[in-house]
Amino acid sequence: MSVKPSRILTIDDELLVREILTAYLEDSGYEVSEAGDGQTGIEMIRREPPDLVLCDLRMPGVDGLQVLATVTREFPELPILVVSGMGGISDAIQALKLGAWDYVTKPIEDMMVLEHAIDHALERARLRRENREHREHLETINEQLQQTVRQLREDESAARRIQFQLLPENDKVYRHYRFSRHLLTSQYLSGDFVDYFAIDGDHLGFYIADVSGHGVSSAFVTVMLKSYMGRYRELHRQNRDRGILNPAETLSRLNREIFSCHMDKYLTMFYGVIDWSNNHLRYSSGGQFPFPILFDGERASYIGKKSLPIGLFDFAHFQNESLRLPPRFAMILISDGILETLPQTSLRDKQAFLLKMTGSIELTVENLIQELALDQADPLPDDVTLLLIRRVD
Repeated sequence: MSVKPSRILTIDDELLVREILTAYLEDSGYEVSEAGDGQTGIEMIRREPPDLVLCDLRMPGVDGLQVLATVTREFPELPILVVSGMGGISDAIQALKLGAWDYVTKPIEDMMVLEHAIDHALERARLRRENREHREHLETINEQLQQTVRQLREDESAARRIQFQLLPENDKVYRHYRFSRHLLTSQYLSGDFVDYFAIDGDHLGFYIADVSGHGVSSAFVTVMLKSYMGRYRELHRQNRDRGILNPAETLSRLNREIFSCHMDKYLTMFYGVIDWSNNHLRYSSGGQFPFPILFDGERASYIGKKSLPIGLFDFAHFQNESLRLPPRFAMILISDGILETLPQTSLRDKQAFLLKMTGSIELTVENLIQELALDQADPLPDDVTLLLIRRVD
């Protein structure tokens, strides 16, 4: 995808100066327009704001300081660089006070100095613009979340519908991969969540999460999680950020987001990315336990390593792991609520039972619920979420 060149407007009453600047900048890949006086420059900016303005100070009529005062008031994010040989340090200070982003003196003996100042200003403007867009996006998200919380508190029945509407379609097939899920809640609202989605034409993402606690506050965090993951996917779709393809980076971002909210909530999470082209899995775990079970048709084994949860410590570090998936496989992810329902007394025996069960039944969500006796446990001591991934022909 070609990148559109940055547009620069030069405002200078000297034709020769404008011609020199235009020739050099166009050779450097910029799109340049010219204004011979301050008033014309202001009018051109109002009609179609450029990406950056180069402005002389000493001009007849509307001078550079007046241009600065007007443009910075009407277009506060537009970078303006003063290029002038008159007035010395006092004019430079006055220009910077009025909002100039930099000051380059004429005659310009080394045009690379000007180009460096332009590149620096454009990069600074880009970062400011992205920060503003990020803040606006967060404000929108916060408003949506606050509205969701109000709905959660006003009507738990409506809240349950809202939460379950956020879940992905059950028994969803992406090419050769079938995703099935089931949530069983210990209360009316769940602190567990699961999602799976196509990231792009080559990658598929999925995760299971378990928020600490129960009820409205924990359900609220699952809504936040869905929103954050949606934002990361959108950034990837816009070719602005590829972090969603990096499970460890995604968990690190979530850790910063959740920790900074100071909600006294944390969550465990397993996030994986499947590359369709080579049946390759890249994953990272944020305190997820029990570990996911991978079954290749003959043998079941746990994958993953011990790790810190998300949102509990600001120093938490997450690692990527990867493996080539078997040609035919099933992967089972279960939230830790299952450990409170199993009859075995020791954790080792519970884990051994889950492995043995995986290799002894036809793997469907319905069979898992029956084999784990989840259809007989009422009420459940904790939320239990099942995610079953199978590669099918």
